[in-house]
Amino acid sequence: MKLVSLIGLCALALTSPACAEQSDGGKLYLQAVGEVSGTPDLANIGAGVVSESNTAMAALASNRKQMNGVFAALKSAGVKERDIQTSGLNVNPIYSPYKQGVRQEQRITGYRVSNQVSAVVRDLGGLGPAIDALVSSGANTIGGISFGLSNAKSAKDKARKKAIAELLAKANLYAQSAHVRLGPIQELREQSTGGPVPRMAYARMDSAASNGPTPIAAGQVSTRITVSATFAITPAQ
Repeated sequence: MKLVSLIGLCALALTSPACAEQSDGGKLYLQAVGEVSGTPDLANIGAGVVSESNTAMAALASNRKQMNGVFAALKSAGVKERDIQTSGLNVNPIYSPYKQGVRQEQRITGYRVSNQVSAVVRDLGGLGPAIDALVSSGANTIGGISFGLSNAKSAKDKARKKAIAELLAKANLYAQSAHVRLGPIQELREQSTGGPVPRMAYARMDSAASNGPTPIAAGQVSTRITVSATFAITPAQ
């Protein structure tokens, strides 16, 4: 665990009027990190279809047919409807290629439709087969896979307890080493990290053709909480 400590100058110069909160006291500034790791129990995956055709309607029709297969594959893999969400739908023109040195007006030669969905897979044992089913059903784009925890709050609370325990242990150590008396906490802050840090994995688009399901390694996810505090200190008697 990487720990960062910030000690105010007042902790080293208690007798200085500029640093003293009172005539015989000062402040100690500390920061500590609490981190816990756990085995993920869910995965977020992005998948979709990119289609091209001469007209926008034809591209949409082709895309719609393949996307219906994508939705069916996700549901067959056990993904609940509430865990499937469209993340992007774009219809863009395709222009004729630019030729260097030739003055010509670019013209539209076709249309490209991109339809992407994100899904939460809660049965990690079926993640590899689900990816294979997606590709077989017509998905031609698979995004990065991130792993997480369904109970992120529990992991955060454990990290908070570790951070506070480390903070208090450091405060007592500095007080003893500097020969000062540790007073109450005057200020306590938490720096949020936004939840567990996911591990990323990527799937090969041609994996469905190989023997066995696509191999996926979930690894571990880390949850980190940083706390900082200001302690009152007085000279040891």
